[in-house]
Amino acid sequence: MITFRAMSLLAATVLGPSARSWLLACVCGVAVATSASGQTSLSHVEDAAPLPRGMLRLRAINAWTRFDERFTANGRRSLGDELSTDALGTAQLPLLAPIDTGLQTLSGGSGLHLSLGRLVTGSGVRIVTTPIALEYGVTRRLSVGVLVPVVQTRRTIQVAVNADSSGNVALLPAASRASAAQMNLAVYSALRNAADSLGRLLANCPSSPTAMNCAGVNANAADAAAVRALSLAYAAALQRAVGTDATGAVIAPRTGTALALAIEEQRLAITARIRQYLGATAGPATGIFTTTRNFSYIDLNGRSGAGGLLASTLGGGLDSLATTERYALGDVAIGARYLVMDRFEEREVPVAALRWRLMAGGALRFATSRPDSSRNIIDIGTGDGAGFDLSSTLDVARGHAIATVGARYSQSLARTIAAPTLGDPESIFPYPEFGVAQRTSGSVLGLDVTPRVLLSEWLSLNLLYGVERVGGTRYVRATDTITEAALTSQRAGLGVRFSTVDAYLRGAARYPVDVTFNHLATLTGSPGLPALSRDQIQVRLYYRLIGR
Repeated sequence: MITFRAMSLLAATVLGPSARSWLLACVCGVAVATSASGQTSLSHVEDAAPLPRGMLRLRAINAWTRFDERFTANGRRSLGDELSTDALGTAQLPLLAPIDTGLQTLSGGSGLHLSLGRLVTGSGVRIVTTPIALEYGVTRRLSVGVLVPVVQTRRTIQVAVNADSSGNVALLPAASRASAAQMNLAVYSALRNAADSLGRLLANCPSSPTAMNCAGVNANAADAAAVRALSLAYAAALQRAVGTDATGAVIAPRTGTALALAIEEQRLAITARIRQYLGATAGPATGIFTTTRNFSYIDLNGRSGAGGLLASTLGGGLDSLATTERYALGDVAIGARYLVMDRFEEREVPVAALRWRLMAGGALRFATSRPDSSRNIIDIGTGDGAGFDLSSTLDVARGHAIATVGARYSQSLARTIAAPTLGDPESIFPYPEFGVAQRTSGSVLGLDVTPRVLLSEWLSLNLLYGVERVGGTRYVRATDTITEAALTSQRAGLGVRFSTVDAYLRGAARYPVDVTFNHLATLTGSPGLPALSRDQIQVRLYYRLIGR
Protein backbone atom coordinates (compact mmCIF):
# COMPACT_ATOMS: atom_id res chain seq x y z
CA MET A 1 0.00 0.00 0.00
CA ILE A 2 1.08 3.58 -0.62
CA THR A 3 2.22 5.52 2.46
CA PHE A 4 0.37 8.68 3.34
CA ARG A 5 3.62 10.65 3.60
CA ALA A 6 4.62 9.71 0.07
CA MET A 7 1.16 10.32 -1.23
CA SER A 8 1.01 13.80 0.23
CA LEU A 9 4.33 14.62 -1.42
CA LEU A 10 2.42 14.41 -4.67
CA ALA A 11 -0.23 16.98 -3.81
CA ALA A 12 -0.40 20.07 -5.94
CA THR A 13 -4.07 20.11 -6.64
CA VAL A 14 -5.35 23.22 -8.38
CA LEU A 15 -8.65 25.10 -8.48
CA GLY A 16 -9.88 28.66 -9.16
CA PRO A 17 -8.02 31.94 -9.53
CA SER A 18 -5.57 33.78 -7.37
CA ALA A 19 -4.28 31.32 -4.78
CA ARG A 20 -0.56 31.37 -4.11
CA SER A 21 1.43 28.96 -2.02
CA TRP A 22 5.07 29.51 -1.02
CA LEU A 23 6.00 29.80 -4.69
CA LEU A 24 2.63 30.91 -6.01
CA ALA A 25 1.66 27.34 -6.90
CA CYS A 26 1.03 28.06 -10.55
CA VAL A 27 -0.26 30.84 -12.64
CA CYS A 28 -3.33 31.11 -14.77
CA GLY A 29 -6.33 33.38 -14.66
CA VAL A 30 -8.91 35.55 -16.25
CA ALA A 31 -9.76 38.95 -16.78
CA VAL A 32 -12.38 41.09 -14.91
CA ALA A 33 -14.03 43.85 -16.81
CA THR A 34 -12.15 45.54 -18.74
CA SER A 35 -8.92 44.71 -17.27
CA ALA A 36 -8.28 41.01 -17.16
CA SER A 37 -5.17 39.33 -16.07
CA GLY A 38 -3.63 36.23 -17.54
CA GLN A 39 -1.78 35.47 -14.32
CA THR A 40 -3.80 34.79 -11.27
CA SER A 41 -2.49 31.76 -9.55
CA LEU A 42 -4.52 28.61 -9.51
CA SER A 43 -5.92 27.72 -6.13
CA HIS A 44 -5.76 24.47 -4.18
CA VAL A 45 -2.33 25.04 -2.79
CA GLU A 46 0.37 22.49 -2.13
CA ASP A 47 -0.49 20.06 0.62
CA ALA A 48 1.30 20.17 3.94
CA ALA A 49 3.89 17.51 3.12
CA PRO A 50 7.47 18.82 3.52
CA LEU A 51 10.07 18.35 0.80
CA PRO A 52 12.76 16.06 2.28
CA ARG A 53 16.08 17.65 3.15
CA GLY A 54 18.52 17.70 0.27
CA MET A 55 15.89 16.93 -2.37
CA LEU A 56 15.30 19.09 -5.43
CA ARG A 57 11.91 19.17 -7.14
CA LEU A 58 11.19 20.53 -10.60
CA ARG A 59 7.60 21.23 -11.40
CA ALA A 60 6.22 22.11 -14.82
CA ILE A 61 2.57 22.82 -15.52
CA ASN A 62 0.54 23.45 -18.62
CA ALA A 63 -2.89 24.89 -17.86
CA TRP A 64 -5.51 25.81 -20.44
CA THR A 65 -8.18 28.21 -19.20
CA ARG A 66 -11.13 29.03 -21.45
CA PHE A 67 -14.23 31.15 -21.14
CA ASP A 68 -16.70 32.91 -23.39
CA GLU A 69 -19.25 34.04 -20.78
CA ARG A 70 -19.41 36.16 -17.66
CA PHE A 71 -21.77 35.95 -14.71
CA THR A 72 -24.45 38.63 -14.42
CA ALA A 73 -27.14 39.36 -11.84
CA ASN A 74 -29.57 37.38 -14.03
CA GLY A 75 -27.43 34.46 -15.14
CA ARG A 76 -24.67 34.51 -17.74
CA ARG A 77 -23.82 36.74 -20.67
CA SER A 78 -21.50 35.98 -23.57
CA LEU A 79 -18.37 38.05 -24.07
CA GLY A 80 -19.63 38.89 -27.55
CA ASP A 81 -22.84 40.35 -26.15
CA GLU A 82 -20.81 42.66 -23.92
CA LEU A 83 -19.35 44.36 -26.98
CA SER A 84 -22.42 44.15 -29.21
CA THR A 85 -24.92 46.96 -29.56
CA ASP A 86 -27.91 47.78 -31.73
CA ALA A 87 -26.58 51.29 -32.38
CA LEU A 88 -22.84 51.96 -32.27
CA GLY A 89 -22.51 55.55 -31.15
CA THR A 90 -21.64 57.82 -28.26
CA ALA A 91 -22.26 55.19 -25.58
CA GLN A 92 -19.32 53.22 -26.95
CA LEU A 93 -17.29 56.09 -28.48
CA PRO A 94 -17.96 59.12 -26.28
CA LEU A 95 -15.73 61.45 -28.31
CA LEU A 96 -18.50 61.40 -30.93
CA ALA A 97 -20.75 63.27 -28.47
CA PRO A 98 -20.14 66.78 -29.96
CA ILE A 99 -21.12 65.47 -33.39
CA ASP A 100 -24.24 63.84 -31.96
CA THR A 101 -25.19 67.09 -30.19
CA GLY A 102 -24.74 68.99 -33.44
CA LEU A 103 -26.88 66.50 -35.35
CA GLN A 104 -29.62 66.93 -32.74
CA THR A 105 -29.66 70.67 -33.46
CA LEU A 106 -29.55 70.13 -37.23
CA SER A 107 -32.53 67.76 -37.05
CA GLY A 108 -34.56 70.12 -34.90
CA GLY A 109 -34.35 68.07 -31.71
CA SER A 110 -35.89 65.06 -33.42
CA GLY A 111 -34.46 62.62 -30.86
CA LEU A 112 -32.62 60.75 -33.62
CA HIS A 113 -29.13 60.08 -32.30
CA LEU A 114 -26.02 59.31 -34.27
CA SER A 115 -25.74 55.60 -35.10
CA LEU A 116 -23.01 53.88 -37.08
CA GLY A 117 -25.17 50.78 -37.22
CA ARG A 118 -25.49 47.52 -35.39
CA LEU A 119 -22.31 45.99 -33.95
CA VAL A 120 -22.41 42.21 -33.49
CA THR A 121 -19.44 40.37 -32.01
CA GLY A 122 -18.52 36.88 -30.90
CA SER A 123 -15.60 36.44 -28.54
CA GLY A 124 -13.74 33.86 -26.50
CA VAL A 125 -10.66 33.75 -24.27
CA ARG A 126 -7.94 31.14 -23.98
CA ILE A 127 -5.09 31.51 -21.50
CA VAL A 128 -2.23 29.02 -21.53
CA THR A 129 0.17 29.16 -18.61
CA THR A 130 3.42 27.29 -18.19
CA PRO A 131 4.79 27.93 -14.71
CA ILE A 132 8.16 26.34 -14.04
CA ALA A 133 9.01 25.96 -10.35
CA LEU A 134 12.21 24.80 -8.69
CA GLU A 135 12.10 23.85 -4.99
CA TYR A 136 14.76 22.69 -2.57
CA GLY A 137 14.47 21.07 0.87
CA VAL A 138 16.81 23.01 3.17
CA THR A 139 15.84 21.04 6.27
CA ARG A 140 13.13 18.50 7.06
CA ARG A 141 10.80 21.39 7.88
CA LEU A 142 11.98 24.21 5.62
CA SER A 143 11.97 24.43 1.82
CA VAL A 144 12.60 27.34 -0.54
CA GLY A 145 11.83 27.86 -4.20
CA VAL A 146 11.42 30.10 -7.22
CA LEU A 147 8.65 30.27 -9.82
CA VAL A 148 9.01 31.56 -13.39
CA PRO A 149 5.67 31.60 -15.22
CA VAL A 150 5.28 31.95 -18.98
CA VAL A 151 1.82 33.10 -20.04
CA GLN A 152 0.06 33.14 -23.39
CA THR A 153 -3.18 35.11 -23.59
CA ARG A 154 -5.42 34.96 -26.61
CA ARG A 155 -8.78 36.62 -27.11
CA THR A 156 -10.55 35.90 -30.35
CA ILE A 157 -13.20 38.19 -31.74
CA GLN A 158 -15.46 38.07 -34.78
CA VAL A 159 -17.00 41.40 -35.73
CA ALA A 160 -19.95 42.29 -37.99
CA VAL A 161 -20.50 46.03 -38.45
CA ASN A 162 -23.72 47.55 -39.82
CA ALA A 163 -24.53 44.40 -41.77
CA ASP A 164 -28.23 45.36 -41.78
CA SER A 165 -27.49 48.95 -42.97
CA SER A 166 -29.21 50.35 -39.89
CA GLY A 167 -26.72 53.18 -39.37
CA ASN A 168 -27.87 56.75 -40.04
CA VAL A 169 -24.37 58.19 -40.49
CA ALA A 170 -21.22 57.01 -42.24
CA LEU A 171 -17.51 57.70 -42.18
CA LEU A 172 -16.36 59.68 -45.22
CA PRO A 173 -13.26 58.50 -47.07
CA ALA A 174 -10.45 61.04 -47.17
CA ALA A 175 -10.85 61.54 -50.92
CA SER A 176 -14.42 62.83 -50.63
CA ARG A 177 -14.06 65.07 -47.57
CA ALA A 178 -13.06 68.22 -49.45
CA SER A 179 -16.12 68.14 -51.72
CA ALA A 180 -18.40 67.37 -48.76
CA ALA A 181 -16.88 70.27 -46.82
CA GLN A 182 -17.44 72.62 -49.77
CA MET A 183 -21.15 71.78 -49.92
CA ASN A 184 -21.49 72.18 -46.14
CA LEU A 185 -19.60 75.46 -46.26
CA ALA A 186 -22.12 76.87 -48.76
CA VAL A 187 -24.96 76.18 -46.28
CA TYR A 188 -22.92 77.53 -43.38
CA SER A 189 -22.01 80.74 -45.22
CA ALA A 190 -25.61 81.36 -46.32
CA LEU A 191 -26.83 80.99 -42.74
CA ARG A 192 -24.14 83.29 -41.35
CA ASN A 193 -24.84 85.87 -44.03
CA ALA A 194 -28.55 85.75 -43.25
CA ALA A 195 -27.85 86.11 -39.54
CA ASP A 196 -25.56 89.10 -40.19
CA SER A 197 -28.22 90.73 -42.38
CA LEU A 198 -30.90 90.21 -39.75
CA GLY A 199 -28.58 91.64 -37.13
CA ARG A 200 -28.07 94.80 -39.13
CA LEU A 201 -31.80 95.15 -39.77
CA LEU A 202 -32.59 94.68 -36.08
CA ALA A 203 -30.06 97.38 -35.23
CA ASN A 204 -30.98 99.91 -37.93
CA CYS A 205 -34.67 99.46 -38.72
CA PRO A 206 -36.05 101.18 -35.61
CA SER A 207 -34.46 104.43 -36.80
CA SER A 208 -34.98 103.76 -40.54
CA PRO A 209 -38.45 102.19 -40.78
CA THR A 210 -38.75 102.84 -44.54
CA ALA A 211 -35.53 101.03 -45.48
CA MET A 212 -35.68 97.73 -47.43
CA ASN A 213 -37.02 94.79 -45.36
CA CYS A 214 -37.48 96.99 -42.28
CA ALA A 215 -41.26 96.86 -42.32
CA GLY A 216 -41.36 93.15 -41.66
CA VAL A 217 -38.59 93.28 -39.07
CA ASN A 218 -40.17 96.17 -37.19
CA ALA A 219 -43.53 94.41 -37.27
CA ASN A 220 -42.13 91.39 -35.45
CA ALA A 221 -38.71 92.20 -34.07
CA ALA A 222 -38.78 89.39 -31.48
CA ASP A 223 -39.39 86.75 -34.14
CA ALA A 224 -36.71 88.24 -36.38
CA ALA A 225 -34.25 88.05 -33.49
CA ALA A 226 -35.28 84.43 -32.86
CA VAL A 227 -34.69 83.58 -36.53
CA ARG A 228 -31.26 85.19 -36.36
CA ALA A 229 -30.37 83.17 -33.25
CA LEU A 230 -31.70 79.99 -34.88
CA SER A 231 -29.58 80.62 -37.98
CA LEU A 232 -26.44 81.10 -35.91
CA ALA A 233 -27.14 77.98 -33.84
CA TYR A 234 -27.81 75.93 -36.98
CA ALA A 235 -24.59 77.16 -38.60
CA ALA A 236 -22.53 76.38 -35.49
CA ALA A 237 -24.08 72.91 -35.22
CA LEU A 238 -23.40 72.29 -38.90
CA GLN A 239 -19.75 73.18 -38.49
CA ARG A 240 -19.45 71.00 -35.39
CA ALA A 241 -21.32 67.97 -36.71
CA VAL A 242 -20.48 67.63 -40.39
CA GLY A 243 -17.61 70.06 -40.90
CA THR A 244 -16.92 72.96 -43.26
CA ASP A 245 -13.35 71.99 -44.14
CA ALA A 246 -11.61 68.77 -45.11
CA THR A 247 -10.42 68.25 -41.53
CA GLY A 248 -13.87 68.47 -39.97
CA ALA A 249 -15.91 66.73 -42.68
CA VAL A 250 -15.47 63.21 -41.30
CA ILE A 251 -19.02 62.05 -40.54
CA ALA A 252 -21.99 62.56 -42.88
CA PRO A 253 -25.70 61.61 -42.59
CA ARG A 254 -26.76 58.74 -44.81
CA THR A 255 -29.02 59.71 -47.68
CA GLY A 256 -32.68 58.81 -47.16
CA THR A 257 -32.45 57.98 -43.45
CA ALA A 258 -34.84 59.53 -40.96
CA LEU A 259 -31.97 61.62 -39.62
CA ALA A 260 -31.06 63.02 -43.05
CA LEU A 261 -34.71 63.79 -43.80
CA ALA A 262 -35.17 65.53 -40.43
CA ILE A 263 -32.05 67.63 -41.03
CA GLU A 264 -33.30 68.74 -44.45
CA GLU A 265 -36.75 69.49 -43.06
CA GLN A 266 -35.23 71.70 -40.38
CA ARG A 267 -33.03 73.50 -42.94
CA LEU A 268 -36.05 74.22 -45.14
CA ALA A 269 -38.03 75.50 -42.13
CA ILE A 270 -35.24 77.89 -41.13
CA THR A 271 -34.77 79.02 -44.72
CA ALA A 272 -38.49 79.79 -45.01
CA ARG A 273 -38.37 81.90 -41.86
CA ILE A 274 -35.27 83.74 -43.07
CA ARG A 275 -37.00 84.59 -46.36
CA GLN A 276 -39.94 86.14 -44.50
CA TYR A 277 -37.57 88.95 -43.57
CA LEU A 278 -34.82 88.93 -46.23
CA GLY A 279 -36.57 87.95 -49.45
CA ALA A 280 -37.00 84.91 -51.68
CA THR A 281 -33.31 84.35 -52.41
CA ALA A 282 -31.96 84.58 -48.85
CA GLY A 283 -30.68 81.65 -46.83
CA PRO A 284 -29.14 78.39 -48.01
CA ALA A 285 -30.33 77.21 -51.40
CA THR A 286 -29.03 73.66 -51.02
CA GLY A 287 -28.81 71.10 -48.20
CA ILE A 288 -25.82 69.71 -46.37
CA PHE A 289 -23.82 66.84 -47.81
CA THR A 290 -25.26 63.34 -47.36
CA THR A 291 -23.73 60.06 -48.43
CA THR A 292 -24.97 56.78 -49.81
CA ARG A 293 -22.06 54.92 -48.19
CA ASN A 294 -22.58 52.39 -45.41
CA PHE A 295 -20.38 52.37 -42.35
CA SER A 296 -18.35 49.12 -42.49
CA TYR A 297 -15.89 46.89 -40.69
CA ILE A 298 -13.02 48.54 -42.55
CA ASP A 299 -14.28 52.00 -41.53
CA LEU A 300 -14.24 50.86 -37.90
CA ASN A 301 -10.92 48.99 -37.80
CA GLY A 302 -9.00 50.22 -40.84
CA ARG A 303 -6.82 48.03 -43.04
CA SER A 304 -3.35 47.75 -44.60
CA GLY A 305 -1.79 49.75 -41.80
CA ALA A 306 -4.26 52.63 -42.11
CA GLY A 307 -6.37 53.07 -38.97
CA GLY A 308 -10.13 53.33 -39.00
CA LEU A 309 -12.50 55.26 -36.75
CA LEU A 310 -11.24 53.57 -33.56
CA ALA A 311 -7.66 54.69 -34.20
CA SER A 312 -8.68 58.22 -35.20
CA THR A 313 -9.03 61.27 -32.98
CA LEU A 314 -12.78 60.66 -32.77
CA GLY A 315 -12.19 57.09 -31.64
CA GLY A 316 -9.57 58.10 -29.10
CA GLY A 317 -6.70 56.16 -30.65
CA LEU A 318 -8.04 52.75 -29.67
CA ASP A 319 -6.68 49.54 -31.15
CA SER A 320 -8.75 47.64 -33.68
CA LEU A 321 -11.32 45.08 -32.58
CA ALA A 322 -9.28 42.12 -33.72
CA THR A 323 -8.02 38.86 -32.23
CA THR A 324 -5.24 39.64 -29.74
CA GLU A 325 -2.52 37.20 -28.72
CA ARG A 326 0.35 37.84 -26.29
CA TYR A 327 3.31 35.85 -24.98
CA ALA A 328 5.04 37.19 -21.87
CA LEU A 329 6.36 36.36 -18.45
CA GLY A 330 4.02 36.40 -15.52
CA ASP A 331 5.17 37.66 -12.12
CA VAL A 332 8.30 35.82 -10.99
CA ALA A 333 8.16 34.83 -7.32
CA ILE A 334 10.44 33.50 -4.60
CA GLY A 335 9.17 31.92 -1.42
CA ALA A 336 9.49 29.44 1.42
CA ARG A 337 7.37 26.94 3.35
CA TYR A 338 7.78 25.77 6.94
CA LEU A 339 6.31 22.68 8.60
CA VAL A 340 4.77 24.06 11.80
CA MET A 341 3.31 20.82 13.19
CA ASP A 342 3.63 17.16 12.15
CA ARG A 343 1.57 14.29 13.53
CA PHE A 344 2.30 11.82 10.72
CA GLU A 345 4.33 8.64 10.82
CA GLU A 346 6.15 6.68 8.15
CA ARG A 347 3.74 3.81 7.70
CA GLU A 348 1.50 2.35 5.06
CA VAL A 349 -2.18 3.13 4.78
CA PRO A 350 -4.87 2.55 5.73
CA VAL A 351 -4.19 3.78 9.25
CA ALA A 352 -7.10 3.85 11.67
CA ALA A 353 -5.73 6.69 13.77
CA LEU A 354 -6.48 10.28 12.82
CA ARG A 355 -3.36 12.17 11.73
CA TRP A 356 -2.67 15.76 10.77
CA ARG A 357 0.05 18.28 9.96
CA LEU A 358 0.21 22.01 9.35
CA MET A 359 2.36 23.94 6.85
CA ALA A 360 2.78 27.72 6.56
CA GLY A 361 4.26 29.56 3.61
CA GLY A 362 4.88 32.91 2.02
CA ALA A 363 6.18 34.37 -1.22
CA LEU A 364 7.27 37.66 -2.75
CA ARG A 365 6.17 38.52 -6.28
CA PHE A 366 8.09 40.79 -8.62
CA ALA A 367 6.44 42.88 -11.33
CA THR A 368 7.83 41.02 -14.33
CA SER A 369 4.44 40.60 -16.03
CA ARG A 370 2.96 42.75 -18.79
CA PRO A 371 -0.11 44.81 -17.80
CA ASP A 372 -3.03 44.90 -20.18
CA SER A 373 -3.17 47.75 -22.70
CA SER A 374 -5.78 50.41 -21.96
CA ARG A 375 -6.03 51.24 -25.66
CA ASN A 376 -6.92 47.65 -26.57
CA ILE A 377 -10.34 46.99 -25.08
CA ILE A 378 -10.02 43.20 -25.41
CA ASP A 379 -6.40 42.85 -24.25
CA ILE A 380 -5.49 40.59 -21.32
CA GLY A 381 -2.48 41.23 -19.12
CA THR A 382 -0.20 38.49 -17.80
CA GLY A 383 -0.07 39.41 -14.11
CA ASP A 384 -1.06 41.76 -11.28
CA GLY A 385 2.44 43.01 -10.53
CA ALA A 386 4.48 42.99 -7.34
CA GLY A 387 3.05 41.82 -4.04
CA PHE A 388 3.18 39.15 -1.37
CA ASP A 389 1.29 35.93 -0.64
CA LEU A 390 0.64 34.01 2.56
CA SER A 391 -0.78 30.51 2.94
CA SER A 392 -1.44 27.81 5.51
CA THR A 393 -2.25 24.21 4.73
CA LEU A 394 -3.68 21.48 6.95
CA ASP A 395 -3.59 17.79 6.04
CA VAL A 396 -5.96 15.41 7.81
CA ALA A 397 -5.99 11.66 7.09
CA ARG A 398 -7.66 8.46 8.19
CA GLY A 399 -7.55 5.23 6.29
CA HIS A 400 -7.77 5.68 2.53
CA ALA A 401 -9.31 9.12 2.96
CA ILE A 402 -7.14 12.23 2.91
CA ALA A 403 -8.20 15.87 2.96
CA THR A 404 -6.21 19.06 2.50
CA VAL A 405 -7.66 22.37 3.68
CA GLY A 406 -5.81 25.47 2.51
CA ALA A 407 -6.29 29.11 3.47
CA ARG A 408 -4.57 31.82 1.45
CA TYR A 409 -4.17 35.55 1.30
CA SER A 410 -2.62 37.62 -1.47
CA GLN A 411 -1.91 41.34 -1.56
CA SER A 412 -0.69 43.26 -4.60
CA LEU A 413 1.21 46.54 -4.55
CA ALA A 414 0.37 49.64 -6.56
CA ARG A 415 1.45 49.54 -10.19
CA THR A 416 1.79 52.49 -12.57
CA ILE A 417 -0.27 51.99 -15.73
CA ALA A 418 -1.96 54.01 -18.47
CA ALA A 419 -5.69 54.21 -17.69
CA PRO A 420 -8.75 56.18 -18.85
CA THR A 421 -8.83 59.60 -17.23
CA LEU A 422 -12.64 59.65 -16.93
CA GLY A 423 -15.34 57.14 -16.08
CA ASP A 424 -14.96 53.55 -14.97
CA PRO A 425 -11.49 52.31 -15.97
CA GLU A 426 -12.84 48.74 -16.28
CA SER A 427 -15.90 49.48 -18.42
CA ILE A 428 -16.34 47.45 -21.60
CA PHE A 429 -15.77 50.58 -23.71
CA PRO A 430 -13.54 52.85 -21.58
CA TYR A 431 -13.45 56.60 -22.06
CA PRO A 432 -10.75 56.94 -24.76
CA GLU A 433 -8.57 59.51 -23.08
CA PHE A 434 -5.62 58.09 -21.19
CA GLY A 435 -3.22 59.19 -18.48
CA VAL A 436 -1.02 57.79 -15.75
CA ALA A 437 -2.76 56.01 -12.86
CA GLN A 438 -1.81 53.82 -9.93
CA ARG A 439 -3.63 50.48 -10.00
CA THR A 440 -3.71 48.16 -7.01
CA SER A 441 -5.33 44.79 -7.62
CA GLY A 442 -7.71 43.72 -4.88
CA SER A 443 -6.53 41.47 -2.08
CA VAL A 444 -7.46 37.80 -2.42
CA LEU A 445 -8.79 35.62 0.38
CA GLY A 446 -9.50 32.00 -0.40
CA LEU A 447 -10.41 28.69 1.22
CA ASP A 448 -9.75 25.45 -0.69
CA VAL A 449 -10.75 21.91 0.23
CA THR A 450 -9.29 18.86 -1.54
CA PRO A 451 -10.60 15.44 -0.52
CA ARG A 452 -8.54 12.53 -1.91
CA VAL A 453 -9.19 8.83 -2.28
CA LEU A 454 -6.30 6.38 -2.74
CA LEU A 455 -7.42 3.96 -5.45
CA SER A 456 -4.18 1.99 -5.64
CA GLU A 457 -0.50 2.19 -4.80
CA TRP A 458 0.20 4.64 -7.64
CA LEU A 459 -3.19 6.17 -8.36
CA SER A 460 -5.45 8.61 -6.53
CA LEU A 461 -8.66 10.50 -7.27
CA ASN A 462 -8.98 14.14 -6.15
CA LEU A 463 -12.09 16.22 -5.64
CA LEU A 464 -11.65 19.98 -5.83
CA TYR A 465 -13.69 22.73 -4.22
CA GLY A 466 -12.84 26.33 -3.37
CA VAL A 467 -14.42 29.64 -2.49
CA GLU A 468 -12.65 32.93 -3.07
CA ARG A 469 -13.18 36.62 -2.47
CA VAL A 470 -11.26 39.18 -4.50
CA GLY A 471 -11.33 42.74 -3.23
CA GLY A 472 -12.05 45.61 -5.58
CA THR A 473 -9.19 46.90 -7.72
CA ARG A 474 -8.26 50.47 -6.79
CA TYR A 475 -7.34 53.17 -9.32
CA VAL A 476 -5.76 56.43 -8.20
CA ARG A 477 -5.90 59.03 -10.98
CA ALA A 478 -4.98 62.69 -11.16
CA THR A 479 -8.55 63.81 -10.49
CA ASP A 480 -10.15 60.98 -8.51
CA THR A 481 -9.89 57.54 -6.91
CA ILE A 482 -12.10 54.62 -7.96
CA THR A 483 -12.47 51.26 -6.23
CA GLU A 484 -14.24 48.50 -8.12
CA ALA A 485 -16.69 46.09 -6.47
CA ALA A 486 -15.39 43.00 -4.67
CA LEU A 487 -16.03 39.65 -6.37
CA THR A 488 -16.76 36.20 -4.95
CA SER A 489 -16.70 32.84 -6.73
CA GLN A 490 -17.02 29.10 -6.14
CA ARG A 491 -15.25 26.52 -8.27
CA ALA A 492 -15.20 22.76 -8.28
CA GLY A 493 -13.57 20.00 -10.25
CA LEU A 494 -12.08 16.54 -10.44
CA GLY A 495 -8.50 15.32 -10.75
CA VAL A 496 -6.46 12.16 -11.06
CA ARG A 497 -2.79 11.55 -10.20
CA PHE A 498 -0.25 8.89 -11.11
CA SER A 499 2.94 8.69 -9.01
CA THR A 500 6.06 6.61 -8.46
CA VAL A 501 7.24 8.76 -5.54
CA ASP A 502 6.11 6.33 -2.85
CA ALA A 503 7.75 3.41 -4.64
CA TYR A 504 10.94 5.44 -4.91
CA LEU A 505 10.94 6.22 -1.18
CA ARG A 506 10.56 2.48 -0.49
CA GLY A 507 13.36 1.66 -2.97
CA ALA A 508 10.94 -0.03 -5.40
CA ALA A 509 11.25 2.52 -8.24
CA ARG A 510 14.26 4.01 -9.92
CA TYR A 511 12.89 7.52 -10.50
CA PRO A 512 10.42 9.58 -8.43
CA VAL A 513 7.92 11.30 -10.69
CA ASP A 514 4.25 12.17 -10.55
CA VAL A 515 1.75 13.38 -13.14
CA THR A 516 -1.56 15.06 -12.33
CA PHE A 517 -4.51 15.99 -14.50
CA ASN A 518 -7.22 18.33 -13.18
CA HIS A 519 -10.40 19.75 -14.66
CA LEU A 520 -12.44 22.46 -12.96
CA ALA A 521 -15.23 24.92 -13.65
CA THR A 522 -16.76 27.95 -11.96
CA LEU A 523 -20.06 27.13 -10.25
CA THR A 524 -21.15 30.59 -9.14
CA GLY A 525 -19.67 34.05 -9.42
CA SER A 526 -20.36 37.70 -8.78
CA PRO A 527 -21.51 39.79 -11.76
CA GLY A 528 -18.51 40.43 -13.99
CA LEU A 529 -16.56 37.27 -13.17
CA PRO A 530 -15.83 34.89 -16.07
CA ALA A 531 -17.49 31.49 -16.16
CA LEU A 532 -14.24 29.67 -16.79
CA SER A 533 -13.24 26.08 -17.28
CA ARG A 534 -9.69 24.83 -16.93
CA ASP A 535 -7.70 21.74 -17.86
CA GLN A 536 -4.27 21.31 -16.35
CA ILE A 537 -1.45 18.81 -16.60
CA GLN A 538 1.29 18.92 -13.99
CA VAL A 539 4.55 16.97 -13.97
CA ARG A 540 6.86 16.92 -10.95
CA LEU A 541 10.36 15.42 -11.01
CA TYR A 542 12.44 14.75 -7.89
CA TYR A 543 16.19 14.58 -7.58
CA ARG A 544 18.21 14.03 -4.42
CA LEU A 545 21.20 16.30 -4.11
CA ILE A 546 22.24 15.40 -0.55
CA GLY A 547 21.89 12.16 1.43
CA ARG A 548 19.57 9.25 0.72
